Amino acid sequence: MDQLSKAIENLGMNRLIRVEDREIRLAILLRKEEWRHLSAPWWKGKAASIVGVDLDGNFLLCKSSGEFIIFEREGLKETLTSKNLGGMLSMLEMDATNIP
Repeated sequence: MDQLSKAIENLGMNRLIRVEDREIRLAILLRKEEWRHLSAPWWKGKAASIVGVDLDGNFLLCKSSGEFIIFEREGLKETLTSKNLGGMLSMLEMDATNIP
């Protein structure tokens, strides 16, 4: 099983990414073959694929450069999470708020 498949399998517990002063909790993480090109009126002139979604409905995107960003719907803000897939996956940590 590859690193992405393991991350998807464990997403119920390990879904937290800390970026700058924020805590991002992923709700969805897609297998690589399910990544889709983002096409939206507010995303013009850029190339990226939707990789996941956080609990607030923001997108985790992989840009054509290979960088991973969180794109916030409100404010249309991009926040760099990592320079590559391995870096993004290594940021996933246990979310203590999700433990029953």
